Amino acid sequence: MRERLRTIGLTVVSFALAIGLWHLLSTHVFNPAMIPPPAEVWRTAIPMWASGEILADIAISMARVGVGFITGSSVAIVLGVVLGRQKLLHDMLDPVIELLRYLSPTAMIPIAVIWFGIGESSKYFLIFWGTFFIVLVNTTAGVARTPIARQRAAQCLGATPLEIFVFIVIPSAVPYIITGMRVAMASAFMSIIPAEILAADSGIGYLLQKSSMLMQTPRIFVALVTICVLGFLVDRVFQFIVNRVLARYMAFVAAA
Repeated sequence: MRERLRTIGLTVVSFALAIGLWHLLSTHVFNPAMIPPPAEVWRTAIPMWASGEILADIAISMARVGVGFITGSSVAIVLGVVLGRQKLLHDMLDPVIELLRYLSPTAMIPIAVIWFGIGESSKYFLIFWGTFFIVLVNTTAGVARTPIARQRAAQCLGATPLEIFVFIVIPSAVPYIITGMRVAMASAFMSIIPAEILAADSGIGYLLQKSSMLMQTPRIFVALVTICVLGFLVDRVFQFIVNRVLARYMAFVAAA
């Protein structure tokens, strides 16, 4: 309990320092018209929240992020497990994977629009793309780096290949998979913004684009702060679930 209160306290202090620095920079260093102070952003945000305008954009963006992230992670985990266990297949596909993973979701926007149009499928594809390779690389590494000593010890105790895979390989790979998913989650949030800016009529990215065209800088910062807060909260919820549900697997590597 004490450790949790300490963490909360440090988080509050960190945010307070960041807001204070933001205020000083916007009022004493930069032009407030270009970087509005926190108070101005707050005053702009209140009617946007009260009217429900930004809530609708948040719901749409989060739904897109959720679909793309879940599908991208699921496919990546399955393929990563296969590649981590099948060395020949890994050696054949790894060069292609390494080649493709340097194509950012932003670079894939024109292709996504051509392939899927400007509907929801193009947004799902871009978030899938931003998620897939990060989780895939981490999953493959986690499976491939399962300690040999554990596998041999299980064999000596009469474990079957399936039992070794379920009770040794997968638990050893879970910390890598979770780390990959956390990094990929940030990539998913970064992917949705350019997708909505260029090919959408709703969502937080569209709000950014619309506010930019109207030179409404405070509204731009409201959208930027919103996406940051959403990402932070989703990451904390993800960590909480992992610590509650997968704590024993996250400690599996430490027990080596």
